[in-house]
Amino acid sequence: MSDKFTNPDTGVLYNKLGIADADELDTAVKRYSLSRLQELATGQTGPQSDTYDSARLRATHQHLFQDSFEWAGQTRREAEFQGVKAADLPGVERPMHFAPYARIDERLDALGAQLKQENNLKGLPTADAFAARAAYYFDHYNHVHAFREGNGRTLQATFTELAYQAGYQVDFSREHEKLNPARDQGIVSRHGAQHKEQDLQALRELLARNTNPLPGPEADAARHASQARPLLDGPSPAVRQMEQLRELVAATPAVQQLVAGLDYRRNQRADALLVQVLEIDRNPQTALPQHAPALRQLLQEVAQDKRFQDPVSQQEAQRFGSALHALQPSAQVLSTSSTLMTAPTQPAPSAATSFVQAAKQLVEGLNEQGYPGPADSLLRAAKAVEKSAYLGGANLEAVAGALGRAEKIPALAEDAAALRWAGRSLQEIQRSNPVQQSVLDRETNSPER
Repeated sequence: MSDKFTNPDTGVLYNKLGIADADELDTAVKRYSLSRLQELATGQTGPQSDTYDSARLRATHQHLFQDSFEWAGQTRREAEFQGVKAADLPGVERPMHFAPYARIDERLDALGAQLKQENNLKGLPTADAFAARAAYYFDHYNHVHAFREGNGRTLQATFTELAYQAGYQVDFSREHEKLNPARDQGIVSRHGAQHKEQDLQALRELLARNTNPLPGPEADAARHASQARPLLDGPSPAVRQMEQLRELVAATPAVQQLVAGLDYRRNQRADALLVQVLEIDRNPQTALPQHAPALRQLLQEVAQDKRFQDPVSQQEAQRFGSALHALQPSAQVLSTSSTLMTAPTQPAPSAATSFVQAAKQLVEGLNEQGYPGPADSLLRAAKAVEKSAYLGGANLEAVAGALGRAEKIPALAEDAAALRWAGRSLQEIQRSNPVQQSVLDRETNSPER
């Protein structure tokens, strides 16, 4: 993977210090950055805004690493660096996938906006209450992992200031060796979205043990209940989608292992699964409709495979399926029209396109297997859907007939499953608009001729 932050000749990060040895550079960067970290702790220098967005974190990183890196303050986005990291957890082999580099500023800004809605965690009367909400945000900022190097120190500086404004002092120097494993548990997310508190427990307890109320009237006022601004409706829409995407990515490695046992193409299909999920993470609006049918197909195969009927396998598949389902309402865009009877709303074009592609693939397979009749009927139905972006009436019957034939032929099972899922996806969108379905059922009562 390309890493534009690293000198290809030395394998060491580009730096101002002229150091070409990784260990020597690490020692020097720690010395300089810890000195700058102490400066920030005094509150006399560094970023002063009360919004913890991308600009704030960039400025904090720039201050901390100004002595070491010319690229201080630049995120992974500038160098298009993604990267995958192993978790600092014994016995855990799942990789940690951070936020897509192209979405870093967007996600930091969303977190900063929500944190500001929560009045930057003011009004929390106890260290435990502050630690619980701080752990939630620390985990999210850590998952964005905005920088190529120095994320930990940047977040320590950021949350030290956040705590100070909320009337608390957080000492990250105590139990420092426990911070990385605690924060990695949040990213690996072994327990899933429904039990996120378990994944954040170590981080929350670590922060609680090392957080103390500050003395003085200003700190007392910051902790006063009148300052509290709880999120009564839960996360903002932008942060909620981030959480759904995180859950989908975190659930993927276990499903990859299951998919790898399905057939002779197992490695390719498992790799393709990860690629599709990461594309959804990068651009859910367009990639989710494109890849959801194939992902559902894989889940159906896993659910029906006799080798995966144990509770753990079923639970992992269900977790992935739930994450996929949770994303759909926020990713699908259904147009509306006040003149629906005369100008029926069309389903998302990508759903119709996926169906047509899957249908034509199965048409080829049916012809190769010597079934030109069902193939011809299916092709006419596909052409009708291609024209109207709608599946119903006799066209639906033609599809059902072709599937009935294809599903009895082992060589066509995969193509048949892809078409069935594509058809269901298209019909789900159609069912969201019953008036349109009624109109088009009357208009499309026979296959394309």
